[in-house]
Amino acid sequence: MRGPVLGSACAHGVLIIVLFALHGSAPLVVPGPDVVQVALIAPESATRIERAPAPPPRPRAQPAVKPESGEGVKLTPPRPAKGEPHEAPAAEPVTAPALPFARVGNAGLSGQVAVDSRDFEFTYYLMLVRNRIAQNWAPPAGIGAGENLRAVAYFQIGRSGEVRSLRLETPSGLEFFDRSVMRSVMLSDPLPPLPLGFGGPSLGVHFGFEWGGR
Repeated sequence: MRGPVLGSACAHGVLIIVLFALHGSAPLVVPGPDVVQVALIAPESATRIERAPAPPPRPRAQPAVKPESGEGVKLTPPRPAKGEPHEAPAAEPVTAPALPFARVGNAGLSGQVAVDSRDFEFTYYLMLVRNRIAQNWAPPAGIGAGENLRAVAYFQIGRSGEVRSLRLETPSGLEFFDRSVMRSVMLSDPLPPLPLGFGGPSLGVHFGFEWGGR
């Protein structure tokens, strides 16, 4: 028994000696702290790093809108409800002749007088105006026998009878006849003063001239 035990102990001793020999030959490395190299820079030498501005967002492309062909929607005026009064459109003023065409003067002239004011009821005054203008009209040379001509002159009569705003409202188509019409009105200025019963500041007159060559 003693022999095997002694042999086992010797073998273990030899193994321990070999392990110590191998362990002693290997260098022992002890890990140390990492070395970091730091370079010191003066504060005034440091450069400022600016960030570039972010690019603006790209606009989204809008789809093209094409107009639709068609006549569109027609709006009709609303109809008045039942029981509500219906307002009729205002009628345009119509200038009716106060004095129809009648022979005046000695040269075959017929005169017609219409006024702008509807409440003018002084017919005698319009007859005075028509006679005065007819007396100052003379047929121009060059009018042929049997030739029918008609022209209308417009003018305003002030409170004192002054004639203003004279214009040829409807030409006859014959220039020298139209000039004779305008001349007769200018020669009649001033006309008789407006009647005291008429309250307007002036009276608009449409004077029609008609000549039939008689």
